[in-house]
Amino acid sequence: MPVIETELKQSQSTPPVQSKKSWTPFVILVLAILAIACNRLYIPNIHYDLLNIIPLLATLYIGYSLIALDKVCGNIGFISRAVSTDPNIRKPFGSFLFSPWLRSMLLLPVLIVVAEFGLRCVSYQRSELYERQGNLLYTPIPNQDYLEKISLTESKINNYGLRGGSVALSGKHIVLCLGDSVTYGYGVDDNHTYPAELQKALDQKFPGRYGVLNGGVDGYPTPFMREKFLYLWSLGIHPEVVVVGYSFNEGGLGRFAYADEKTKDIFASRVRMKNKLRSIALYNIIVERWARASYNRMKKYMVPGTNSRSLSPDEVQTEYRKSLEDIYDTFEQYHVKPVFALFTGYDGRTGQYDNQGPFQLKFREFAESKQLPLVFSKQVLSSDGQESDIQKYFQDQCHMKEIGTQKFAQGLAGFLSPILTNPSSSPR
Repeated sequence: MPVIETELKQSQSTPPVQSKKSWTPFVILVLAILAIACNRLYIPNIHYDLLNIIPLLATLYIGYSLIALDKVCGNIGFISRAVSTDPNIRKPFGSFLFSPWLRSMLLLPVLIVVAEFGLRCVSYQRSELYERQGNLLYTPIPNQDYLEKISLTESKINNYGLRGGSVALSGKHIVLCLGDSVTYGYGVDDNHTYPAELQKALDQKFPGRYGVLNGGVDGYPTPFMREKFLYLWSLGIHPEVVVVGYSFNEGGLGRFAYADEKTKDIFASRVRMKNKLRSIALYNIIVERWARASYNRMKKYMVPGTNSRSLSPDEVQTEYRKSLEDIYDTFEQYHVKPVFALFTGYDGRTGQYDNQGPFQLKFREFAESKQLPLVFSKQVLSSDGQESDIQKYFQDQCHMKEIGTQKFAQGLAGFLSPILTNPSSSPR
């Protein structure tokens, strides 16, 4: 009996042996953090974006670790004591950082990161990015793959900073299309912009003879088109014909082409800031898609000079005439044939698509005063005699759908044919 009593006392005084927790959950947590921190190393471009499923799952695991911290990090003494519910264990200093309340608050940013990586799986963070090139204050960065923000199609900027894939120009006559988002092809894929459709149409008429380049950039006014032409000329792009597309972005922004160096630096810094924002998938879907109308109203605070209301009507008209004169004189200097394309847009005053806006009238007046070839998109799109049904070619107030870009390009090809075969001719 004394021996049994002694053994019983010893068993009561000896704490039970706890099973040792596995380090595997903690190792997985470390790997999850590394997968998130190094995601740009193993996902270098748009072709690998499906691999964003890895940091997405890693972020979900971090969320699980916040909920079950004792199971994942229980082998770390400090954390084990901090999250312990045993009243006999003294809490270490700073244990409030591991409280359930604070950990639950951290779940919100974790869910935001989960959403970010989920959108990155479908390349929402791959927006078109821009850079400054001398007096050209913003132009697409060459050799980039991105997601066109409206059509959500994979698009390319080639080595010349032009929309579309690489082009073989050797032995071809070059037709350069300049303009804003209408020329760029807002809302359609690379193969259905009007310059791409023009290439197809010219290939049918003149197989292998002409190379059409898309020099359109979202938001470009006429002074920026001129700088784009000079920039491309410096790269060895020497077009014989340039199609100058009417821009719906005339006004204050064009002034910056003539600004002092300090102002241009400020402009460039705003462009770099916007590049950083547009590399965030959540920004692209929330701001530039879901809240696009509000974004357009607020854009003037992102890029200075985009609010043309700061100019008086007389200043706008005077500067617009000067910008047209400048681009025309540049073409004269470089012996390039300009062709003006007057795009139609929705006129809220008439409730129709027409070309009677103040800038449109000035654009037409200038082309006619210089006796330049002038093509009207409204006439091309309504050539089937159904002018009242022209809206079917548009996705919004001024940007054409695929059927619109195709029809306009085919009409433009026919318009250009006598110019290309006989440069001295100027059809109307």
